[in-house]
Amino acid sequence: MIQIDRSNTATVGLELFPVAERHQDALIESIIQEQIPSWTANPYFQSASVHRSLDGLRVFTYSQWKPKFDPRSLTRPAIFSEFYPPDSLLLEVVASRPLSSEVEIVTGDRMTHLAEFRMIPSNQPEMVKRTSAELDRAMSSPGLISATFHRSLDGTRMFNYGQWESKEAFENILKQAGFNPDKPYWDGLARNEFHLYNVVHTQTTA
Repeated sequence: MIQIDRSNTATVGLELFPVAERHQDALIESIIQEQIPSWTANPYFQSASVHRSLDGLRVFTYSQWKPKFDPRSLTRPAIFSEFYPPDSLLLEVVASRPLSSEVEIVTGDRMTHLAEFRMIPSNQPEMVKRTSAELDRAMSSPGLISATFHRSLDGTRMFNYGQWESKEAFENILKQAGFNPDKPYWDGLARNEFHLYNVVHTQTTA
């Protein structure tokens, strides 16, 4: 079990891998067997989790490093030359609401919703304000366990790492005003894309 550091004493590394459906399992195995062991050897490493998309076309890793560290500076194992290169970003938490006291990343049946918002850097401060303002209303949705918004340090993106009890619970929020893709709260500020995942592996320093 991993706790997301919502105080930003750690750096968040996000790696988004596109993958052919037939290669998703092999990519996940390479991350678990090759990438994460190389990370754990680094003194700045705190935790990592691996996420498998339900559509079979994506994998992402969410890692935390403390004190501040850029994991993109590390050498990637040679086996990753067999896969599409990931989109690698550094993030920090800007707003977070859990039902309990902490945001926990655990393997199991819960759904992880990763929403990506792309924008010009001048729009990111307003996106931070809007997402923070919408959090309390979002948390009233049945089945939402936590929502944690991150901004990319380059100013071009924001991500919502949301956790849900089920796929059906997530789909219900899309019917609500402001969260409906036809007229969303981010209209005019960002382009949004989202996908659903399961957590398939977690690793900590312990």
